[in-house]
Amino acid sequence: MNGQVDFQQMRVLLVGGKPAAVQILRTAFGMLGLKYVMVVAESARAIEALRCQQFSAIFCDATAERYEGMTFPVAARRTPGVVNPMTPLFMICTLARQNQVELARDFGVTDVLTHPVSAATISRKLWAALKAPRPFIVAPSFFGPDRRTKRPPGWQGDDRRIRIAKKTRLAVADDSDKVYV
Repeated sequence: MNGQVDFQQMRVLLVGGKPAAVQILRTAFGMLGLKYVMVVAESARAIEALRCQQFSAIFCDATAERYEGMTFPVAARRTPGVVNPMTPLFMICTLARQNQVELARDFGVTDVLTHPVSAATISRKLWAALKAPRPFIVAPSFFGPDRRTKRPPGWQGDDRRIRIAKKTRLAVADDSDKVYV
């Protein structure tokens, strides 16, 4: 990875989750050198924290409670008064099935992580979100990072699918004595 992210200066908000999962995440954050991690169990308190403080990243559990009828990621992006609604927001799931990942993406989540989460994975995802962020889309039905990810360019060489006609010799059986009705 070109360029480094100074994890010691980051402020991270961790929302919801079971105590054992929170402890594992705090350990991973400590391995990265994150000094300030605010852990909040309730979504309402997390939204209040987002209204008062600037965070570098938000990690929320997939089972975090709803806030005023909205899922936490939607509330974090759309609630009035939030200091920075474009903060990278990561959802942590036990199992990440395709439909869950697509739904989280539609809620405005930057990326989805699955348990068990390693410090290397968190480092890689944070680096990508902070050093090469996707552009934000603001629309009536969606607010969050662009859901399309950049694809590497296609094949750069000669097209191997072009077929050149070659002379071929076909073996044909002599069927002159057979009669077809």
